[in-house]
Amino acid sequence: MQNNQSIVVLFGGSGQIGRSLLRRLTEKGYRIIIVTRSPYRNLHLKVLGNPGQIDLEKNLNLLDEEKIKNILKSADIVINLCGILYETKKQTFEDIHSKFPEMLSSLCNTLEISKLIHISALGIDEKNRSKYMQSKLQGEKNILKFKKSIILRPSLIFGKNDSFFNKFASMAEFLPALPLIGSGLTKFSPIWVEDVSNAIMKVIEKKNFKNNIYELGGPEVFSFRELMEILLKQIKKKRLLIPIPWGIARYQAKFLELFTKSLLTQDQVILLQDTDSIVSGNYPGLNDLDINSTSVESVLPDYIYRFRKGGHYNSN
Repeated sequence: MQNNQSIVVLFGGSGQIGRSLLRRLTEKGYRIIIVTRSPYRNLHLKVLGNPGQIDLEKNLNLLDEEKIKNILKSADIVINLCGILYETKKQTFEDIHSKFPEMLSSLCNTLEISKLIHISALGIDEKNRSKYMQSKLQGEKNILKFKKSIILRPSLIFGKNDSFFNKFASMAEFLPALPLIGSGLTKFSPIWVEDVSNAIMKVIEKKNFKNNIYELGGPEVFSFRELMEILLKQIKKKRLLIPIPWGIARYQAKFLELFTKSLLTQDQVILLQDTDSIVSGNYPGLNDLDINSTSVESVLPDYIYRFRKGGHYNSN
């Protein structure tokens, strides 16, 4: 083991960033403790490291301060990847995005943790009306109470297991048209999940910081409509792109929420209306971490091909 068996405690390690990050951490010789509600469902994560290098710690309640404190006692570095896109009865924006970071910040200070890395989101703004973004903003304020904290704000993250391109490609399988919320004008600077993981590793290994916040965006800016056009081109499908005005989108979201929140919520409509997920230039970014960002069109074909008729064999 390298790094004198330095221990990283990882919250949210079963998501797409977590899986990518685990490979990098194990290659560097860190020992990792993944905090999860269901260790048995995530046993596959242990094979990403050497025997004994990755442990799964069961925790059903992120706000159980005594349990979290016991987990963090052996930690050198803490990484928080936890985040939700919509609320449920058991998980609220306030709990996951605001209260949990506040507790983490306090515990890291008490236990003298060497570094706390927190994943937030681009577009943080006091004026944003969405509950999602307001909770993210408060979470950042709470995290920064711990002076050894670093916040990374990524734009839309894409990769093999992303919830954006895969979701809309799945919809294109059976729908003749795809909706463009707010006419598809919201802007994004999509960033590859491997670049995000690389940024986290750079932050882990960097000793001195002049800033506590870094913005992570890809090399290009696209509108929502342009991303849909790129997707349809890659999966070789022709679908209508129907502009949905904000007012109608909120009404549709209100109806959809009666059945499921995984497709669209009213808060997500407000988020898209109020927020462009692009680098502001007010904070350091990938260049300051010596990372060359990766374009969408250089990676997307490597995993979205399965939605083409004929899959890999349809290259024309």
